[in-house]
Amino acid sequence: MFLITQYPKSHFIQELKLLFVLALPMAIASLAQVGSGLADTMMAGRLGADDLAAVGLGSSIFATTFITLLGIPAALSPILSQLSGAKRWDDLRYEAQQGINLSLMIGIVAAIVLVIVAKPLSNVFQLNPYTIKTLTLFLYGISLGLPATLIYRALQSYSVALNRTSAMMWICLAGLGLNIILNYALIYGHWGFPKLGGAGCGFAGAAAFWFNAIALWGYLSLSPYFKPFALNKNWALPNWKTIKEQLRLGLPVSFSFFLEVSLFSFIAIFIADFGEIYVAAQQVVLAISSVLYMIPNTLGIAVGVRVGQSLGKRNPKRAYFIAGVGISTGLIYAVMSAILLMIFRHYLLQQFTQDTMVIAIGEKILLLAAIYQLSDATQVIASGALRGYKITFQPMVIHALSFWLMGLGVGYFLAFPMGLKLYGFWIALNFALATAAIALTVYLIYIGRYYQKIHSGSLKE
Repeated sequence: MFLITQYPKSHFIQELKLLFVLALPMAIASLAQVGSGLADTMMAGRLGADDLAAVGLGSSIFATTFITLLGIPAALSPILSQLSGAKRWDDLRYEAQQGINLSLMIGIVAAIVLVIVAKPLSNVFQLNPYTIKTLTLFLYGISLGLPATLIYRALQSYSVALNRTSAMMWICLAGLGLNIILNYALIYGHWGFPKLGGAGCGFAGAAAFWFNAIALWGYLSLSPYFKPFALNKNWALPNWKTIKEQLRLGLPVSFSFFLEVSLFSFIAIFIADFGEIYVAAQQVVLAISSVLYMIPNTLGIAVGVRVGQSLGKRNPKRAYFIAGVGISTGLIYAVMSAILLMIFRHYLLQQFTQDTMVIAIGEKILLLAAIYQLSDATQVIASGALRGYKITFQPMVIHALSFWLMGLGVGYFLAFPMGLKLYGFWIALNFALATAAIALTVYLIYIGRYYQKIHSGSLKE
């Protein structure tokens, strides 16, 4: 399976190094972005529960919007990777420019929509007038960063396709520092800035997003390594035929992302009936598991890039091998993560809360979270590999059936009619992710073998 045994051990090690060179800086960059959210929570929390609630709700609304739209620039990655493998540099530059154009347009439209719905959406929540006002202002501020977040992701796809990711790590770390400084100025009204309370986090976040996008664009334009690829040369106006093809790949990815993020959003809504203790335990467990998820997630992106590059070189055998290296590496990481979760779950929970009831519930949920590490890592890496083949629709269908039908549907049945409460949802999540992992892996094996049948290729690396 995946031809792993048909290559010398040195090839496995070589490929593993290449994957981690791409994936690790992206994982650290993602941690920096998580750190921005943590800084928002801690700094706004000093003002009281009202500001903290506004920032928490606003961040959730923005994250749902952003993650859903993220599929559009994410689909640019396999296009650019295959062109990079084929060394079609002019086509690669053109597709990257079109991807940036598309990201900018979608970002502007999404920002306008979020500004329009900010006040009506805030009024939906049963909150006091101050919290509603703060939430609305937060959404106004953070919406300004939507175009920048999507442009940054398009630039990231370009950078990764050309095998360079270290700069984005340093840029995101600098962006985290900027976000904290601007939070301090805008939340508390220092250095002549207006005192906006929790709403200041929204404007500070938007400024950090624009810093990240501009800094990465500047690096890609000025770095000696990227100068021969000339990203800014003969900038192309939007071409609707090209954009339509990018949307064909990107919209299913966006819907897959939406299915995943909305799954946890709906679970959070349903478990509110069980009381604050269960809600708190759910939030803490998600915070821990989301950090562990970053490695397989970025590894999946790297695998997709390497698969695309090999296909661009007309070497489907190598692409299939790379997919196998990625999944086997993800499984090793998942086993280690599961063991660490089981051993240190009590200690980890204590870093977030001292409430004994929350810790007791959280320990049981973390055991279930430990079990699904293997299937979660497998499904996200298999999805990334399939994107390298420019296949996005079938994974979307698999995610819809597994996440919503099993994860949410079966979870609701176990939680309420069966009386398992929050545990019912997490039991269902294990079955849902296992189903997705098996289905995506089987489909990846089929696609990998199919490409080897229809394309001739030999080892070229």
